Amino acid sequence: MLCQMAADELTFRWGILGAGYVARKFVLGLRHAEIPATAAVVASRSSANAERFARELSIPSVAASYEEAVEAEGIDAYYVATPPREHRPLALLCLRAGKPVLVEKPLAMDAAAAEEIVDAARSNSVFCMEGMWTRFLPLVRELKQFVDGGGIGEIRAVTGSFGSATAPSVNRNLFDKDLGGGALLHRGVYPLSMACHLLGSPVDVTSRATLGETGVDEDSTVVARHVNGGITTAYSSLRTQPANDCSILGTTGTVHLQAPIYRPSRMTVARVLAARAGGSRGMRWERLREGALLQEAHQRAGRLPGLARRGGSRTVTRYYGGNGYHYEADEVARAVRAGALESDVMPLGESVEIARAMTSARAQWT
Repeated sequence: MLCQMAADELTFRWGILGAGYVARKFVLGLRHAEIPATAAVVASRSSANAERFARELSIPSVAASYEEAVEAEGIDAYYVATPPREHRPLALLCLRAGKPVLVEKPLAMDAAAAEEIVDAARSNSVFCMEGMWTRFLPLVRELKQFVDGGGIGEIRAVTGSFGSATAPSVNRNLFDKDLGGGALLHRGVYPLSMACHLLGSPVDVTSRATLGETGVDEDSTVVARHVNGGITTAYSSLRTQPANDCSILGTTGTVHLQAPIYRPSRMTVARVLAARAGGSRGMRWERLREGALLQEAHQRAGRLPGLARRGGSRTVTRYYGGNGYHYEADEVARAVRAGALESDVMPLGESVEIARAMTSARAQWT
């Protein structure tokens, strides 16, 4: 009995605001948390959805409203897992009540709302973090250290995509403009956030999109220049199935983060050798390379030209535990128990910069 009481006291207790698909994945992921965690209360716009969610996931308490959930005793942090339109009011509800909060990405629908959330967190001295869970996966943490340590030289570009062919009738929230639907907010945020993680803040953003019948972007592309001069190209879609991967291009190497971009476990690192001036020897090689025999061999093998420019490659695999969602939950638990007000991995200032980039992109669509 004493052991059980001690375990209960150590368990990090979550309040879940929202009872949809993402909330379900988060709660299921808590089973694998390094810091013992549990969902203790849930609330939703629909009481029926909340009741069903609690019953299926063995959550002991259902609140009649979001306000009642935030007033519950013994909750260590709240997870906002609603459509983007509700991120701002629910985050402010938690922060003004002095309750730590993890807000599902994107932090808010626009830059102004993101800034309001961050201001509330800082003025009330309460922990807050955007739920970009991909950043906390083992492989992405290693990627960040490798790139920051100069593993591929100076990063010149990041290219990534995330999309899935989805019919509007299957997931109406994705196609609802008022709720914050659209490819960029739901999917493009992944490659854009990855680029900001590796290249720093975007300082110039250009974007184009194809708007569907409901007014949301069903396909969008964002091209951004970052503070270090690096360039990002991020494509997202609700109607197509792109590669869903990410490439980081440096002066001495490349990293291919293999699909899926939102939950990767494998990357290929290749060394790139700078091209050298030719001279007479270079001309002889050029004639040979452009000759019919070598060109035919290239077309059959599909790889010969790369041999002269690459210095070998290796594949790195780092498996994640469970469904991967518990890593961000552990980050919140550690930070809250340490008295920290934000995460070093997903800092609030960076969430605001990402929101500004997406707001700038959306303003360019006609």
